Amino acid sequence: MQRIVSLLLLVLVSCQAAPQKEKLTGSSKKSSNRSSSLKAAKGAQKYEIITLLSANGWAYQIRQNGKLVIDQPTIPGRPGNLGFQTEEDAIKVAELVKAKLQAKVFPPSISEADLQNLNIH
Repeated sequence: MQRIVSLLLLVLVSCQAAPQKEKLTGSSKKSSNRSSSLKAAKGAQKYEIITLLSANGWAYQIRQNGKLVIDQPTIPGRPGNLGFQTEEDAIKVAELVKAKLQAKVFPPSISEADLQNLNIH
């Protein structure tokens, strides 16, 4: 009886020791893989441009990985509440803002000169 108990304890201890060792090695590998994939995900931020038509004209939104970052219902850098005359104008300005965000320019301001360069009236 004592032999069976000793054998059973030995089997339990040896079964637990091996998986724990593998688990520690595996988890440290997973951890380093996970952190490198998180770094890659942070570096590869996806920006999406959405245009909207409102009563004041065209507007745009920029989303970063699905999260709303910029909601621009009016022409930036100009007084008043007017939106863009065309969807293409809204896209041109949104693309410039997106490029500034990707270049880590914050805030991604738009000047009158930027609007003139993009031929926005």
